[in-house]
Amino acid sequence: MVNMASSSSRDKHDVFISFRGEDTRDGFTSFLYEELRRKAIKAYMDVREFETGDEISPALEKAIKESKISVIIFSKNYASSTWCLNELVQILKCKEINKQIVLPVFYQTDAFIVRDQTESYAVAFEKHEKRFKDDNEKVNQWRKALKDATYLHGLDSKEYRSGPMLVRKIVDDIWLQLRKKQTSNHHYKGLFGIEERINQVQRLLSIGSTDARIIGIYGMGGIGKTTLASAIYQKLNPLFEGHCFLENVREVSVGHSRYKLLTGLFNDRAIQSLDTPFVVSSFIGDRFRRKKVLIVLDDVDSSTNLEALIKGYEEVDSGSRIIVTSRDAHVLKNVTKHIYEVRELDVYESLDLFRLHAFKKERPGKDFKRQSERVVRYAYGNPLALKVLGCFLHARPIEEWKSALKKLEMVPHNEIQKVLRISYEGLDDMQKDMFLDIACFFAHPCSAMFSRNVVESIQGSSSAKIDISVLEEKSLITIDGVYQKISMHNLLQQMGLMMVCEEHKEPGNRSRLWRPKDISHVLETASGTDKIKSITLHLCELQKDVKVSPAAFSKMSNLHYFQIISHKNAKFRLLPDNGHGFEFHPFNKLRYFCWILYPYKSFPSGLIPENLVRLDLTNSQLVEFWNEDQPAPALEKLKFLDIHDSENLTQIPNLSRAISIEEICLARCRSLVQVPPYFKNLHKLQTLNLSDCSNLVHVEGLSKNLSRLCLGGTAIEAVPSSVGCLAGLVVLKLDDCRRLKILPTNICKLKSLQSLGLSGCLNLETFPEILEPIECLKHISLRGTMIKELPQLSIDNLIALSELDLGCCKNIEFLLSDLCCSRNIDKLVRLNVSYCENLESIPELPPCLKYLDVRFCENLKSIHKLPSSLTNLDARDCIALETISSWGRTPLIEEQSCFLDMSCSYRFDNCQRLDQNLTSNIIPHAASLEILCAARSPRKLETDCDHRLSILFCYPGDAIPNYFVSHIDPGTSINIELPSNWWDANFLGFAFCFVLNLSEISCEKSFDHIKIECAFSFMTDDGDVEYSYKVPVKWDFQCSTLNSDHVLILYDNDLSYKNLQENFGSNLSSISTFTKASFSFRLSLHYVDVSQYSHFKEIDSSQCRKMIKKCGVWLIYDQEDGGKLMDIDQNYQVSGGNTHEFPPTKSKLVAKL
Repeated sequence: MVNMASSSSRDKHDVFISFRGEDTRDGFTSFLYEELRRKAIKAYMDVREFETGDEISPALEKAIKESKISVIIFSKNYASSTWCLNELVQILKCKEINKQIVLPVFYQTDAFIVRDQTESYAVAFEKHEKRFKDDNEKVNQWRKALKDATYLHGLDSKEYRSGPMLVRKIVDDIWLQLRKKQTSNHHYKGLFGIEERINQVQRLLSIGSTDARIIGIYGMGGIGKTTLASAIYQKLNPLFEGHCFLENVREVSVGHSRYKLLTGLFNDRAIQSLDTPFVVSSFIGDRFRRKKVLIVLDDVDSSTNLEALIKGYEEVDSGSRIIVTSRDAHVLKNVTKHIYEVRELDVYESLDLFRLHAFKKERPGKDFKRQSERVVRYAYGNPLALKVLGCFLHARPIEEWKSALKKLEMVPHNEIQKVLRISYEGLDDMQKDMFLDIACFFAHPCSAMFSRNVVESIQGSSSAKIDISVLEEKSLITIDGVYQKISMHNLLQQMGLMMVCEEHKEPGNRSRLWRPKDISHVLETASGTDKIKSITLHLCELQKDVKVSPAAFSKMSNLHYFQIISHKNAKFRLLPDNGHGFEFHPFNKLRYFCWILYPYKSFPSGLIPENLVRLDLTNSQLVEFWNEDQPAPALEKLKFLDIHDSENLTQIPNLSRAISIEEICLARCRSLVQVPPYFKNLHKLQTLNLSDCSNLVHVEGLSKNLSRLCLGGTAIEAVPSSVGCLAGLVVLKLDDCRRLKILPTNICKLKSLQSLGLSGCLNLETFPEILEPIECLKHISLRGTMIKELPQLSIDNLIALSELDLGCCKNIEFLLSDLCCSRNIDKLVRLNVSYCENLESIPELPPCLKYLDVRFCENLKSIHKLPSSLTNLDARDCIALETISSWGRTPLIEEQSCFLDMSCSYRFDNCQRLDQNLTSNIIPHAASLEILCAARSPRKLETDCDHRLSILFCYPGDAIPNYFVSHIDPGTSINIELPSNWWDANFLGFAFCFVLNLSEISCEKSFDHIKIECAFSFMTDDGDVEYSYKVPVKWDFQCSTLNSDHVLILYDNDLSYKNLQENFGSNLSSISTFTKASFSFRLSLHYVDVSQYSHFKEIDSSQCRKMIKKCGVWLIYDQEDGGKLMDIDQNYQVSGGNTHEFPPTKSKLVAKL
């Protein structure tokens, strides 16, 4: 017999094609075979013209058994061939026994014709029954095989416009199945943390959307950009008609890169002769627009080169994707808004990666474990450093480890530095200088944290703003948070420090000093020179007292930045060698002077910093700034003065000539009694902080341009009259002014005021009548005051009020009644009435309220009505709470775009007296509506934004709602059977439910949050894990001391249909074949310290099983009645049906599994 096999018969085949020759051999099947061969897929196709005999040959039977996939092409006359029918029987046997993948293709016939054996199939079987009338078993076997095959996931030719389109779909499916067979057990060995990062990038890629898209990946050197791009490329390239990965673009010419790109995508070297940079050939452009491609351009360092490389190619076919990696975010911003920053590995991932290279398969001893942790701290999550150091330390004794790590503190590893230095070499001279300033001073561990604005103002250069932006874009610095704090990766900082050390062997001839040993030497020997630009010293790091030479600073004419940080427990000090005081010099270039815990009573003699921008003498022993024999310097360039916690300071320094000053902080200077009158002449002063100046009685003569005034904790009895003239005042803080009894009515004149703080004003009993609308005032805190009423006129004129804090107010019931009667409070979104012990009921609340805090209202029994807009209710430890008379309508995602990018939380921890109908029906039902709304949002709102949306409900109980598939036994995992066709157009995602008992948890120290992490796997009938996925989001909720079992319902949009679809990636076409799913959960304790560093403590599995008594999963489907949500009326009834009828049909099917 002749056959067309792609290689020798001893090799197994990738695909066996079963077909009826007279129907398809000369057209469709031949085209399919050629396409498979072009993709290097080994296919077996029988090309006999005529069948001989009724049974298939042993060679054909062997070919079926040795194939990984069988494609059955059901055509009009397929059933007329006994060979085809016997092939089918054998194929289904191989599926049952060998788990062979079978793909039915219905070519110009319908599945129901094959299943029911009608029309041409009926005619064929009439002949078979006559011919094999003595062997009915054989005929019935054929019938059953045809019927069984139609229930398998297959393809219908009628759904495709042409034969070639159907062929491409078959080939793509086969390619994916073969890839999956080879990689189903491959979990990116050695690439720790890669899966989560792949999932995040895939969201940006939005595979499945029809647009053509460019994605940027950036980060510092060695952080794993190329590795991440490679993993994504390997995972997704089967989905594209053409694909090409260009590595090290920075090191290769544009012409050569374009040549590789064209030949890689079109496999035609001749096309390269038509190509030119910047001006694309129309012929080549047309080819790109007709082909769906995946392109990766790795390590691009120039916007010009990137433009030359992709010019004309960005107009690729719909669905195409171009991924560009770079160290420079600005390069990426020129071509796309879809940019992903690769961040450092976490501690656990770092340890795993380092151990892999340092110990291979060996188990390290305790000493090595401790040293491993040192390496991880040093590398700070940089994969290159972890790998290089792991390989370097492998098989070395512990003594050499300790020696190497000690050396690393002084001299960085050359191989690591070589990679990191590439970004630095791409800077101009001013940017390099800025980088070294930040590495050695502004971001040095010994320094205070500096914000971007502060650094720019201190630098004073016109290029400072753009230089900082460039450093950030090149991943050389990080600017974090609302306050724009500047930081730097440990390895990059060490690189900068090493560059300065290389300037000269003698510390006094270097540009920047930070090592205590070097600074001690320079100050004791007076060996400093005009090369020194900055000095930063932490006295806690000194090994001895340092006797400072009188001439120590005499030659430092170029000193720009000076900082000494002390501590009350510091053992050693700087001591003037002359016994009197330090002899500073004018330092005409000095722009920043800081001495924390300055030990002297007056400012250093001889220091006349005419160019000083920032002066920081916090926690000082200053009594007065300048002695009588010291002339007050002009300080015309001074912008920031901070001397807070200088408790002996009796007099504010003469700042009358500081015409540029913008911010003065005198907080907790408890010896101050008044503010000098010349303050009214400081026209650029915007912030004045006098908080906790407890002896300050009079505050007059304020600058009219103030935007922030902090008088909290002072001894004032009335608000200064001059405050009424501060038209630009935005924030007024009067918290803890315990002598304050009254507020002036002219407060309504503060047209710019947005925030008013009055918390802790224990003698404040009345709130003034506000006679006219205040259009900007958004936040008022009356927490802990004795205010008895809010005048109705005042409430009505607070037309912009969005946040009101009434916590710990004894007269809360009167305040709430006044508040809720007003119709003008239509912007109030956040209300805090926590710790109000006298509060027994809450009246109907403003209609736009989103956040309601009633924690620890121990006598609260009822809440009248929850407004429809409410998304967060915190009723923890309301031990008397019994009823909520009306829940209100769940917010519709179609109507409220504010539902995006938010968390929705309802906490009833320890509310043991809640009405049973609330905990059994109303709250679970409300949770289901909220989750359904949230799960619908990705489909209802067409947006590329990466919105965060989470739902959390917690209430006393031990019953999982009936719309969850529940696992009753104690445990942290659940296995479920998936319904047939579970991944359909109505599927919206997953939600989870737990019954928790946290009574045994010991929240040590500051551990105040619990994190729940979910991982799940999908399987086929044979039990093989086809896809595993760890949910990147970790539900985080504050620990309460739960006194009984509690139900916790959770949803996050990482579990939505849209995000799941993106995370499945190349497995997307196989989703419908999954028949089982497994979900497991892990708990950890968590807290964030004062430096915003996260701390975790894993809870061991046995403890987890005690804490998670039950768990459940809900497969969320859209409702079948048009998707209209049901309401809950005030009688706790569900209009439109009983609660037990919800969720709809598919969900009920799941719940009964």
